[in-house]
Amino acid sequence: MAERGGQAAAFGLQYQYLVTLEELLAAAEGLRPGVCAALIEPTRTAGETVHDPDAIDFDLVDDGHSPVLAAQVKSGGPGTELSAPAAFAVLVRMIKARPRAKTYSLITNMRLHVKAVHLNRLLSLADPEELRRELAMLLERSPKQEENLRSLRHDELLRLSRARIVPDFRDPHELREHLRERIRRFRSQQHSGLGLRSAGRMTNHLVSEIFRRACGEFDGVLTLDEFRSELLTNSSHLAHDLGNFDWGIMVGPVPSQPDLPRPELLASMHRALTESPEDRVVRSCAVLGLSGIGKTSAAAAYAHDVADSYDQIFWLDADSDAALVASYRILHDWLAPQHEQASMDSGVLRNRVRALLSALPGRWLMVVDNASDRRRLLPWLPTGGQGHVIITSTNQSSWATHPRRVNVAQLTTDEAVSLVRLRLSADDALWSETHERVATELVRNLEHWPLAIELACGYLAGCGLGLAEVPRYLEIIRDRALDDEQSVPPDYPRTLVAAILVALRRIAHASTDERQQGTSGAALASIIAASYMASRQIPLQLMVAAAVLPRESVLRSGLKGPMVMVESPQNSLSVLEIHRALRSESLVQRGEPLSAGAPHRQDGPDHDDEIDETISINEIVQHVVRGRLEGSGDMEAILSRAAFHAQSWLAEFIDNEDEHRMHQLIPHAQSLAGHALRLGISSDDLAVLYGNLGGAYLRTGSLDEARICFESELAILMARTVPAPVLELKTRVPLVDLMRKQGARLDDLVPHLTRVHELARQIAKSHPTDAVNLVANVLVTLRTATHREVPGKQVVRLIADLQALAARLPTTAVSEFLAEIGRITVALSDTDQSEHEVEQRCRTLLSDPRLPVTLRINVIALLAEALAFQKCWTGTEAELAKLASFATTSKLDPMPIATAVHNVGLQVGMAFIQNDTAALPVLRKLLEIINHPDGERLATEPDQPLKLLVLRLLGAVDRGDRTEVKTLLAALEAADKSLLDAAHEIGWQLITSMAVMTADAALSD
Repeated sequence: MAERGGQAAAFGLQYQYLVTLEELLAAAEGLRPGVCAALIEPTRTAGETVHDPDAIDFDLVDDGHSPVLAAQVKSGGPGTELSAPAAFAVLVRMIKARPRAKTYSLITNMRLHVKAVHLNRLLSLADPEELRRELAMLLERSPKQEENLRSLRHDELLRLSRARIVPDFRDPHELREHLRERIRRFRSQQHSGLGLRSAGRMTNHLVSEIFRRACGEFDGVLTLDEFRSELLTNSSHLAHDLGNFDWGIMVGPVPSQPDLPRPELLASMHRALTESPEDRVVRSCAVLGLSGIGKTSAAAAYAHDVADSYDQIFWLDADSDAALVASYRILHDWLAPQHEQASMDSGVLRNRVRALLSALPGRWLMVVDNASDRRRLLPWLPTGGQGHVIITSTNQSSWATHPRRVNVAQLTTDEAVSLVRLRLSADDALWSETHERVATELVRNLEHWPLAIELACGYLAGCGLGLAEVPRYLEIIRDRALDDEQSVPPDYPRTLVAAILVALRRIAHASTDERQQGTSGAALASIIAASYMASRQIPLQLMVAAAVLPRESVLRSGLKGPMVMVESPQNSLSVLEIHRALRSESLVQRGEPLSAGAPHRQDGPDHDDEIDETISINEIVQHVVRGRLEGSGDMEAILSRAAFHAQSWLAEFIDNEDEHRMHQLIPHAQSLAGHALRLGISSDDLAVLYGNLGGAYLRTGSLDEARICFESELAILMARTVPAPVLELKTRVPLVDLMRKQGARLDDLVPHLTRVHELARQIAKSHPTDAVNLVANVLVTLRTATHREVPGKQVVRLIADLQALAARLPTTAVSEFLAEIGRITVALSDTDQSEHEVEQRCRTLLSDPRLPVTLRINVIALLAEALAFQKCWTGTEAELAKLASFATTSKLDPMPIATAVHNVGLQVGMAFIQNDTAALPVLRKLLEIINHPDGERLATEPDQPLKLLVLRLLGAVDRGDRTEVKTLLAALEAADKSLLDAAHEIGWQLITSMAVMTADAALSD
C-alpha cells in the first residue's frame, strides 16, 4: 500500500510540474501579459501576510513579484471526482493566501461534479452579494463551507469572482505529447528546430529545472528570461547530446536556399498546408506556373524556411516516370537502409515507401518537383502520416481541381529589381537612381520572369557588361541571353528558350489519339497566332479562329463577324480542349472577360458569350515563338489569316457601336499590323485590318494613329495589280475627315477629293449603298470646313459634283441622317431659320431609334447649341448632362462635344457678363465636362485651351474661390491672346476682357 501511495504522490507531482511548464510556455508565447517569472512551491510572495504554504503550488509574477496568476494543481486517479465544497474550500484558501493576485486558477484532472461545474459558472458573477446568495444555495448541505462563505468579507468575494476552476482531462502521456509539440512549434518560430527525440529530452530538462526550484534552489524563482534561454538552447548543443540532429534533415537533391525572398508566396503555401489540419491525413498543395517562373525556388525556399518544423524533408524529381522511381529508391534506402530493394518492382517500391512514411512518428515534408501529369502521380503520393506534400507543376489543367493550389506569378517590380541588384551590384553603396531606372526597364522587358532575369544578368556579367550598357544592348540581351547555356542558374536544367520549346514539344506529343493529335496541332497553331497579338486579353475564339479557320472557308459560309466555334461532339476541334492543352504547360492564363469593366450594356439576343472569353500570354513566350518561326514559316499566310479574323471582329464591334469591346480589340489589331509592317508583309486582309483599325482610332479621336493606319492601307491598295475601288473609297473618305481635323487646308484635300469623286462614280451602280453613305460623309466634312474657311474654285466645283452625284444615288438611313445633320449645322448660322425650328429638327432626329450613337452625340450637341441660342438654360443643361455622360464614360471622337462646349460656352460667357444668373447651372455643367480627367481631349483647335481657361476662370469667380481665381488669372495673363484676333472671335474677345475685369474685382473685394 505504501508503494501505491508513493506512486500516487509521484503522479501528482509529475502532473503539477507538467502543468507548471505549460503555464510558463504560455507566458513565453506572450499569452500571459505582464508575467516575468514563476515562483515554484512558494511559501508567500512580497507583501503577503497569510502563511499557508500549501494553498498555492506556483505563482506567475510580474517584475515586482506581485502575482499575476496564483495556481493550485489538484490531481486524482481515474474516476475521482471533485465536489463543489472541496473546490470551494481550495479557492477560499487561495484568495486568502494571495490577496493581491490578479487571477486564481484551480487546475485539476479530476472529473467535476455537476455542482462543481455550477460553482465555476457562478464565479463569473460580478456582484459580490449576488455571488454570496447563489453560493449559499449551492453549499447549503455543507455546513463547514457555509460557515466559510459567511466569513468572507466583501473584498474577498471580489477576489473570489476572479478565480476559476480549470478542468484538464488529459493523461500525463497526452500532456507530455502536447508539450513536446508546443515546444517544437515555439522553437521553429524562432528558427531553432527540434526533432521528436530532442523535444522529449527538452521537456524532461525543463521539468527538472522546475523540480529544482520546487526543492528550494534559486529561492524557487524561474525567471521568464531564464526559461526562454533554456527553451532556446543552441541546436548544436542538443544535437551533440543526442549524437546527431533529429530534425530538419534533408534527403534528396534539395536546391540551395534562394537569395531572393518572396514572403507572400511562402505565406500562401504555409496557409495551404496548415489551415484546418486533420490528424494523420497528409495535406498537399500544388505550386503551379510557367517554366522558370520560380516554382522550384519557392518550394526550396519553403523547405529551408520551415526546416525546423519538420524532422525530415524529402525532395523527389518527377520530371519523368524513371526519375520518380529513382527518387523513390533513394527515399526507400533512407527510410529502411537495412531492407533489400533490388527485387522490388515500381509498384512494390511505391507501396513500401508509402507505408514507411505513414509509420514515421515525427513530422515530414515531401517536395515532388516538376510533376506534369496529376493522374500518373497520384498513386505515388502518400496519403497517411504526419506529413505535408508540395507538388510543383507547369500543368495547370491537370491540377485545376486540386483543392489547394498556389499560382506563382511573375516577380513584382521591386522583387525583380532586387534580383538584378543581387546579381550585378556587389557594392550597395554604388547603386544609384540611374541603376534603379535601367534595372526597372530591363525587368519590364523581361516580363518580370525570374529565369529570364537570371539569364540576362548571367549574360551581362559573362560579357563584362554592367547595367550602364543595358539600354544599348537590350534587344541583343533578350535575343541571346534567353538561350545562353552558360548563364543558366545552377539549380535549373535548361535555358528559357529550351524550356519553352520543351513545353511546345510536350503539347505536340501529348497523345497518340487521332482527335487529341488534332487538338495538339491546333494548340500549337493557336500559340503562334497569339504570339502576334497583344499579350493580354486575347479573345480565345479569335486566337483559335486565326489558327485554324482559313479565310476561304469563312467566305464560302457567308458568315460575317466573329467566328465562334461551338462546342459539340460533331466538331473535330474543341476550343476548350485547345485551351486546356495550352494550360497544360502554363503557356497561357485565363484573362479577364472582354466585357470586363464595360458600362452596363444590354447585348442582343444573337450575342455569343464565348466571344468574351480571353487568355493572356507572357511576352517572352511570344518573343521566343516568333523568333523560332520567322525565317521558316509562311508568315504572310499566318498574319493574313489572323488579320482577316481580327478585322472581322473589329468591324463587328464598330458596326454595333460596341465601344468597350472595340477598345479591347484595338491592341490586338495594332500588334498584328505592327508585325506585318516589321516583316514587310502586305495583303488584302492586312489592308482591311489597317482600315478598320484606322476607323477605330478615328472614332476615339486618336488622329495620328488613324492617319498611319489609313495611309498604310492606301499604300497596300495602290500597290495592287487589280484595283479595289470600294476599299480605296472607304480609305480616302475618313482620311479626308481626319486630315481636316488635323488642320489641313481645303486646297490640300483636292487630290483626295478628286479621287473620292472618281471612285464614287465607279461604284455607284455596283455598290450604291457604299457610294451614297461615303459621299454623304465627305459632304458633311466639307460643309463643316467651309464654315471656317473660304473654299477655292476647285473645292467649290468638287462639292457641287459630289452633291449632284448624291442626288442621283438612292438614299439610305445613314445618308439621310448625315444630310439632315449637315442642314441643321448650316441652319444654326443661318438667320433665315429660327433656333426653335432647329431645335425641333434635332428632336425629330433624336426620336429615330436607328440613329447611330456617334451621330446621336452630334445631334445632342447641336440641340444644346440651339437651346443655348434661345437662352433656354434648363434645356441646355439637360442636353449637356447627356454629353457629360458620353464625355466621362466614352472614348469616342470628342470633336462634337468640343464644338458644343465651344459654342454653348460662348453663349454662357455672354450671359455671365450680362449678369444672367440663370445661365450659371449651364456654366457649372460645362466645367464638369471640361474638368474631367479626359477634358484635355476637348482642346481640338489651337484656340480652345485659351477658351477653356476663360470658362474655368468664370467658374472660379462664380464659386468665390480666390486662390483658384488668382491662379487662373495669372495663367490667362500669360496666355497668347492673339489666338482670338480673328474677326469672328469678337464674342470670345469680349468675354475674355470681361472675365479679367470680373476676376480683378473679385480679388480686390
